[in-house]
This record gives sequence, structure tokens and C-alpha cells, in this order.
Amino acid sequence: MNWRGFLLLLPIFGMGQNLIVSEIVHRGNTLTKDYIIQREIQHPLQVPLDSTTAIEDQNRLVNLGIFADVKWRAIPLEDMTIRLEFEILENNKFFGGRFFGGPAPAYDEKTGWSYGGGGVFKNFRGRNEQLGGGIAVGGRNTFGISYLNPWITGDHVSLAGSVARADYQHPFLPYNVIINTMELNVGRFFGYTKKVSLGFEIEDMTFENDTTRLNYQYIAPQGFFHYDTRDLYANPTKGILIKQSFRGRVDFKGEGKNNFIWTQSFSMYKRLSEIENPKPWILALGFKTHINLGDKDQQFLNTLGQVGSVRGWQYPNRLNYDDRDQVYRFGFHNMTASAELRKVLIPRFPLKGLWEFGLTGAFFFDWGVTNQTSFGDLLEVIPVTGTGVSFQFQIPFVPILRLEYGYGFYDGKLVDKAFHLAAIHMI
Repeated sequence: MNWRGFLLLLPIFGMGQNLIVSEIVHRGNTLTKDYIIQREIQHPLQVPLDSTTAIEDQNRLVNLGIFADVKWRAIPLEDMTIRLEFEILENNKFFGGRFFGGPAPAYDEKTGWSYGGGGVFKNFRGRNEQLGGGIAVGGRNTFGISYLNPWITGDHVSLAGSVARADYQHPFLPYNVIINTMELNVGRFFGYTKKVSLGFEIEDMTFENDTTRLNYQYIAPQGFFHYDTRDLYANPTKGILIKQSFRGRVDFKGEGKNNFIWTQSFSMYKRLSEIENPKPWILALGFKTHINLGDKDQQFLNTLGQVGSVRGWQYPNRLNYDDRDQVYRFGFHNMTASAELRKVLIPRFPLKGLWEFGLTGAFFFDWGVTNQTSFGDLLEVIPVTGTGVSFQFQIPFVPILRLEYGYGFYDGKLVDKAFHLAAIHMI
């Protein structure tokens, strides 16, 4: 037995967190610049070890979304102090690591399957930038490029921009839709819980068929405020997320087609199992409102009952839109609520030492109302509901991959059932 090592560990067992942190180091990164990692580590030097702060630092590094795994440990030193060390597992391969792409199908619940190719440079230049682009034909004919830097300058100042063109058949209106768009947004964190973003989108949108052509040209000022205390973005076990966002539509053509949309949401996450349990039960609750002010054009109707609002329903088609008995699925204002009882089935781990992987199962219940009159009348509407099961995969390059199957109900009757595929959390 290494008695010298044993004696060095004794002070940790005896005095716990009273030992002073004299060094903070990280290792394992070969592509990511050191300063990207160092700016996420907030544990101070020359103070007693605080395991809560060390875990928060570890979570911040995981939340960057560029590492397969991050661990921390306290190493006793001969001078009776501690070295706080972060061990980083980074996939520095080009294909399947820094770059992911190639010919592939793409799915959108609104337009169905498309086929083409593209790719994403993740952690571009080792600075946590993301550069992506692609082209597709089929349900949605599209081309686009995008750039994201979550900390381009100053104190957590971010920059995101994109240019895209899309051409697709509207799912429930008798039009082919052609969109040309350019978007630019600048954001800033205030601490690690508050984030503000402001920007705009310039858009040319055309709805056309054999007899009609409707063209909209507008600038869309937009922004949001987030208050976020989640521990892990991909699979939160505690915390809250409050969002306030707006999007305007200012008509370039002087036809008075101006509009303003205000969206609010609140999400809460609660761990129901002991902290030591690596496969906890988690309760996730969410509530969201969408208010539409100004011009209300039928071309910009929202729908209720699909993967982003109430699950268990197929995305509405033209038959649903023409059916007067299903008017409850289309509106300008809406209110939705969701609950998920989640169970971690496979805790997040580095698959083959290269890619993050984890699996969570969940039972969900969704509720929603919408109308085309006024927001104040929403609570007088019979709600649309849905319930089912969800499997949520933590994999590289997407926030989360959800595979879900649910049943949709209206006025106490089973109306629909649907399989859903999405790459972002419902709550």
C-alpha cells in the first residue's frame, strides 16, 4: 500500500472542505482553447473547497455542448492544500467530432421528409463557435448557412446570424410558400442566469398558387430575456427557466400589415430521487402563452396539436382546416401547459470515449387552447389535450433527440394519435 498517498488523503477525510484550494487546473482538451474552459470555472483560489461550486463549474463546461464528458476531483498536495482538477474528454476527430455531416434525410413535422446534405462545424477553431450549412429537396426545398458564437467578445456577448431560402407546400392552406430571409442577433449574459438578446430578421415571403400571389416584405425586430437556473441544459434535474420574447413584423410595402407577437413561458424542474441516485425520477412542468397583436392575416395562423404544442396529434392538413368542427386547432392566440414525469434510464456517459450518450424515458400530459378572437377568451375554449410516452436521447450535435408517441383528445373523446420526432425539449 502507498502509505504516503494514504497520509495525504487523511486531511481530506478529516477536515473535508476546510482545505484551501491553491491550484485550479484542467486537462484533456487538445482542440478547445484554454481560455474557453477557464472562463467557465468560477471557483476562487485561496478559499476552502466548495463542492457545490465545483459541480456548478463542471455543469457549465458540460453545458457548452462541446465535450463528451467532464469530471472534477480534489487532489491533496504536500503543503496541505488542494489542487482542483477538471478532467475533460474531448472528441478531436474531424469527421464525427469537429465536423458532422454528409448526405442525409431531414424531417420536419410541418412539411415531412426532405433529402439532401449538409454539415455542422462544432467548436469551430476551438473557440466554441458553430458554423453550419445545408441544402435539401423534397418536403422542403431549402438552402441555408448559419453562424453562432456564444461569447464573441466582452463579457458573454454572443453573435448569431443566418441566411436561408425555403420553398414548400403549405400544410393546410392552398399555397406554395417561398421564403428568403436574413437574420442577425446579438446577446449578452448578465452573470450565469440572465441572458438578453436583440436582433432582427429581414424576410420576403410569398404565398402563391395558380390564381393568387400574396407577397409580404418586412423587417422583424426580435428579442428575448431568459432567467435560467437549470443545472444541465440537456436533461435538467433542478432549476427554473423563465422566457419573455417578442417578434414584430413591420411592413416594408406600406400596406399596414404590421404585427407584434409576445411569448411568455415558465418551466420548472424538480429531482424526486436522492442526489446519490444516478438514475433519478424528475418532474418537469411548463406553461406558455402566445399573444398576437396588430394585423391578423390567415396566412400567419398558428396551429394547436403537434410536437411543439400538444402532442398526440398529427400536424393539421387542409382537410382539418376546411372542417368547421376542427376550428379549435387554429388561432392567433394560444395557451399551453405540459407535465413530464421523467426517469433517467441511461445516465450520460462518453460512448467509446468519443461521444456523449444518455437516455431518459418520460410520461407526458399536454393541455392547450387557442382562438382567433381575443386572448381574454381563451379560458372559455374547450381544451385540446394529449398524453403518451417519450424517449429522450442525449447525443452529439443536437440539444436532445425526442421520439414520442401519444394520443390526442378533445371534449373527452379520442380524436387522433401520432408519432413525433423532435430535436429540442418540449419543456
